[in-house]
Amino acid sequence: MFVESLVRLLDDETDIEVVAVAGSSRDALTSVQETKPDVVVMDYQLPDESGARATAVLRHRDPEVRVVMLTGHADTSAARAAAEVGCVAFVTKDKAAQDLVDAVRAAHSGVASLAQPAMNLVPGWDGRRSARLSRREREVLRMLADGLGTEAISEALFISRNTVRAHVQRVISKLGAHSKLEAVAIARRSGLL
Repeated sequence: MFVESLVRLLDDETDIEVVAVAGSSRDALTSVQETKPDVVVMDYQLPDESGARATAVLRHRDPEVRVVMLTGHADTSAARAAAEVGCVAFVTKDKAAQDLVDAVRAAHSGVASLAQPAMNLVPGWDGRRSARLSRREREVLRMLADGLGTEAISEALFISRNTVRAHVQRVISKLGAHSKLEAVAIARRSGLL
């Protein structure tokens, strides 16, 4: 009944179309692969495993996929798990329906960030993830912020382009971003730059 209501809620929006519904993580993985949605709304508690695990698999297959985590429990472990696997938003089921619609729209536009809403539930979280970035990753992040591309960073740091790309992907992942631009924006907002 909840899923049917959720589908109606989203489908009633003129700019949102529900392309698939899945009842398990396995079904979700298959559906995402077949339909290639712009945004995935993932329930944290699935019958076969956690939505966080399913999201980790989805993001491993496609790092660009944007996942909004939906949960009935606003606890720190759920928020932390969602953040660690790169969800772009975290919405609890006790929120207004419009909060979910807004989160889906924001995720689609690329402006959603888990760092603020979900991590506010985690004690001691101040929006900074600098401790997680290595020295080299921080250097690469600063160069990205300065507008340097892969080739220029490679030459400046005397490392291969593939190594630069690997550092960039780790920075994007660790900051919970979906692109270099979003990683720089998150870093600026959180005081890393």
